[in-house]
Amino acid sequence: MRVAIDCRYIRERPSGIGTYVEAMVHAIPQMAPGDEFVLWAHRLAARPLTNVSNVSEITVPVEPNSLWTLWWPEHYASFDGMNLFHAPHNTLPCHVPCATVVTIHDLFSFDYPALAFTRWSQRIKRLYYPRAQWRALRHATFLIATTSVMADRIANLCPSARGRVAVVPMAPGQIFRPAADPNGARERAAEIIGSDAPFFLVVGQDRPVKQHATALAAFARYIPGPWRLVLVQRETYKHPLANLARRLGIEKRVTWIPHVEAADLVVLYQAAVALVQPSLYEGFGLPIVESMASGCPVVASDIPTLREVVGRAAILVPPNDIAGFGHALVALARSADQRRDLAGAGIDRSKLFSWDRCARETLDVFRDAAAFGSTVGRGSQ
Repeated sequence: MRVAIDCRYIRERPSGIGTYVEAMVHAIPQMAPGDEFVLWAHRLAARPLTNVSNVSEITVPVEPNSLWTLWWPEHYASFDGMNLFHAPHNTLPCHVPCATVVTIHDLFSFDYPALAFTRWSQRIKRLYYPRAQWRALRHATFLIATTSVMADRIANLCPSARGRVAVVPMAPGQIFRPAADPNGARERAAEIIGSDAPFFLVVGQDRPVKQHATALAAFARYIPGPWRLVLVQRETYKHPLANLARRLGIEKRVTWIPHVEAADLVVLYQAAVALVQPSLYEGFGLPIVESMASGCPVVASDIPTLREVVGRAAILVPPNDIAGFGHALVALARSADQRRDLAGAGIDRSKLFSWDRCARETLDVFRDAAAFGSTVGRGSQ
């Protein structure tokens, strides 16, 4: 089997999809030494993406999920001799002449269109991105959903996809584990943040569906100084929330960290009082499983996907419930016993997720799609 995998989300600055793709391209080729894998690399990615012998790489000079990629992929990359193409980021290009697998991380452009692509630089995506995702739902040979909730939503939105969706959860990397030296983790976290005050943590880009404003509002109303709120976000997304922090009078107690290496992210999880994830919508919630694996308690929105991921190992609060989130933060700030119990439950829960399992099950989907591809619609339709 000869497989092309779009790896252009692997870049200098990590993202949830980039983490997912990177884990897959390290593991899957080693599990299938008799197969050949061709990786589509971003022009700015550090190379090689992996050192596995049955892998080759090509540079694709346009951005993933751009018009150029979605409508004219054959101009930038060859599909010659390919049995399968894996698009790991929600959409399927036109004119793909082989079997296809698409990983659907979310459907927010359908479920919350008013909150999708709200920045001026993204407005043009409103015109073409939903069509490219709809093409994936209708014409991919197989689809991968990261939760059962998302698989059901795919089937409800596109009934013809029923029977073509496999549920393959993501996972925390092996680096995410409880601190062997908690005092050392707190000291390193203080160096990263610039303060040794106890802190709550928010991880992920500031998209409207993430509702990070709820975390700021709950923190401002219910948590006094010297406690801090730390947001790990790309710097370009900082400004609206920074303005909110000023209006709430907490700007001196909020720290933005635009980029951290994985080792430092682990330390932040290990040292935080809790991760706060007030999302209105999630496809999976990778920071949550990373946090649980690191021994960090989780306070998250009570939405179907996150209920599936955390089970009983987190405090769940209705979305947009500022008082509910505030009371949860106060409870954890006051009770070391509750923090310890929740951390232990999270560690146990995180063991249900592994990248090895994800890679094995994804490879199974690849094989099924390659074998079945001649009888199911393809991306050229």
